[in-house]
Amino acid sequence: MIPRRRHRPLLGLHAGTVSGVTRGVSTIQSRWTVRTMTALVLTGFLFGVSIICAAGGIEFRETDTLPYVENILFNPSSVGIVSQDGRLFRVDRQVQDVQQLDAQTFAQQFPKPWPPKPSDSPQYGPKILRTTGGEEFEQTPGSCDEGVDEAHVLRYQQRRFPDVLKPCSTVTALEIIGPQVWLGTATFGEGGDGKAEGIVVQAWHKRQKLQSITAQSGLTGGVIRMLRDDPFTKTVWVATERGINQIDRRFRVTWSRYWYEEFEPSSRKSQTFLSPRPRTSNPFAVLGRELGVEDWVAFSRAVEQVSPAERNNLRLYDFHMYGFPAQSLSHDLNGLVPFFIQAAQSHVEAIHLFGLSNLCKFEDPRVQAFLVTMEPTTVKDSAGQGFVQDCLKARAAQP
Repeated sequence: MIPRRRHRPLLGLHAGTVSGVTRGVSTIQSRWTVRTMTALVLTGFLFGVSIICAAGGIEFRETDTLPYVENILFNPSSVGIVSQDGRLFRVDRQVQDVQQLDAQTFAQQFPKPWPPKPSDSPQYGPKILRTTGGEEFEQTPGSCDEGVDEAHVLRYQQRRFPDVLKPCSTVTALEIIGPQVWLGTATFGEGGDGKAEGIVVQAWHKRQKLQSITAQSGLTGGVIRMLRDDPFTKTVWVATERGINQIDRRFRVTWSRYWYEEFEPSSRKSQTFLSPRPRTSNPFAVLGRELGVEDWVAFSRAVEQVSPAERNNLRLYDFHMYGFPAQSLSHDLNGLVPFFIQAAQSHVEAIHLFGLSNLCKFEDPRVQAFLVTMEPTTVKDSAGQGFVQDCLKARAAQP
């Protein structure tokens, strides 16, 4: 996940809209170049970690590191879950536990072709929402924040669909089940996505509300990311910003689990699990995954050298918000510097930028030496060049 600029510079951005980006760039503070911000925003869109919509908003939140479910697959024995960042999971129907799988193993258990993704966000125009049966709707999001009051618009077959939602709600997921339409909702504003009306079930052929299903009903969160009808159990699988749920035909939440990330005990690799109760992710496990760590044993040893007090104080927020002058991290964390340097040299753009943008937060002589050698090789006018130059200038200005 590419770090976001502190102080919320992109005011009035609407998810997926070019006009929003244009308005946002005009508010950038003087110490942040338009060149760097534009490159960062575009990189975010390209790599599925959009600063505005995919990750949730301008201000980092802990839920941004959890799986952003973009597809759910079914077979008689298990359920496959595809996350936007490439993480893949299998839920065993019998024991109801989750396994994180590599791409090859996942493809063997859920061979392609997969059903089309339930939603597409084109560069221009309304978002496309797709049911299991292939029906397509167009959704223009609503926005009621910071003085903006724009109602959502849901269209089907080029006509406005008469949904029963409040104007400021936005449809984020949609499924047709018999004579019913299930609408997953969220709200969108400057701070990102937030809860709206949960799931609203209405009649398919007339404007009649049948049921509301919310966090108070047992859902793992209020932001609905996906809805999919399970043909083997006649239940609806629901992905929220915090977890996975199943709902029966009587609108009862029969199963719910919360995402969290932790080191796997034997391999010491970062793994994502599901828990019956909310759990906080291990921030070091999250960092290791985002840094693209290859030697997990060495990374675990470096983490073990961090004092217990500093391990307890570590905040992911400090690694996902970017600004100058950068807030220095504790010297106790300097054992992680080699892994950030390694990430900064990655050919995977998101990992490269995550590592590079965080190096300046370490007070370690290896950072200065690395950035000096890195500067001539960075692409001109790129986000990476902006990170390097900003950091070197900040270091030079220090007494």
